[in-house]
Amino acid sequence: MSQVYTDRLRRVSDALQSADIDVLLLTPGASMQYLSGFEHGHAAERLLAMVVKRDGSASWIVPIMNEPQLRLHAQKDQAIRAWTDAESFLPGLRDAVEGAKTIAFDDEARSAFLLDVMAIVPGARLEKASKIMKGLRARKDAEELARLRVAGKVVDDTIPVAVSLCKAGKTEREVEAELRRALLDRAPDSMVAFTIVASGENAALPHHETGTRILKNGDMVILDFGIREPGGYHSDITVTCSVGTPADAEAKKVYETVWWAQDAAIKAVRPGVACEEIDRAARSVIEAAGYGANFLHRTGHGLGLQVHEPPYMVAGNKEVLEEGMVFSIEPGIYLAGRFGVRLEIIASVGKEGVSLINGQSAREMPIAI
Repeated sequence: MSQVYTDRLRRVSDALQSADIDVLLLTPGASMQYLSGFEHGHAAERLLAMVVKRDGSASWIVPIMNEPQLRLHAQKDQAIRAWTDAESFLPGLRDAVEGAKTIAFDDEARSAFLLDVMAIVPGARLEKASKIMKGLRARKDAEELARLRVAGKVVDDTIPVAVSLCKAGKTEREVEAELRRALLDRAPDSMVAFTIVASGENAALPHHETGTRILKNGDMVILDFGIREPGGYHSDITVTCSVGTPADAEAKKVYETVWWAQDAAIKAVRPGVACEEIDRAARSVIEAAGYGANFLHRTGHGLGLQVHEPPYMVAGNKEVLEEGMVFSIEPGIYLAGRFGVRLEIIASVGKEGVSLINGQSAREMPIAI
């Protein structure tokens, strides 16, 4: 993998030079993992940073307690500045950024670290690190696509079980617990990234927090779930089913509308198309059916080392699709106080058109019996 990271750093160097940026500073997260394979979730107020300069050279600022872990991932030519709690990270940070005229700073880092940088180089121009990293990470290579397909197959294979779990008398939390077990049964080396179980009127809330509501016969149920495979890449899928025959007479029409919206968006995917056109393809179907005001979110988001990352399929985003980009297509209709339907799959951009990571959502509404 070291050659992969060397190549990625070379691309970062090219991007820094093109953008006239001197230093890229990353803290633990997806971008750091993308450039090194190293991830850490406990640094908190202790600065752990990867510093990349415009010539492509990289160095590290790391709490001394994390140095042994980092050395397993840092390349031999990358200097490591380990610091103790008594010393603090400020001397290392000062050496890394002092004199820089332009710094690309991690979008997701703690604001306190940004204030430290501003105090050290008060005259420097600050940019978001995503200005450099967004384009690089959005275009997945063959290995990344393979990992995404592995993660996608796990959730695809779990759909029948997920639907079968939706029995009258169970609580949302009981369904969720059984769903998480089913995912781990299929991929014991992976992690469950997230699960949402939203039933009845709760399904009208796009990001409902799974609760204690008891499923009833006739309920519509939204099941949104994904895993993180061992390499760090995610799956994300949403299935909508009914507990027996839907109680609401409009449910079938809404489901069909959302399916056709998803189908239209899938067919619109190809290199050179603007992201906003994928959103427009799905939204126009829903608007034509009279549910435009009930489609409450964008049509899709990128997927990779993060569940939500660029590119975004949303109105106003004129970014052009390129081969290797991966994103969700997840139109939805939400009728407040009644029910909701969302159908989500993951698509990638091939050389000439769409290449699906998941199978397309079920044409007919799944019924839990």
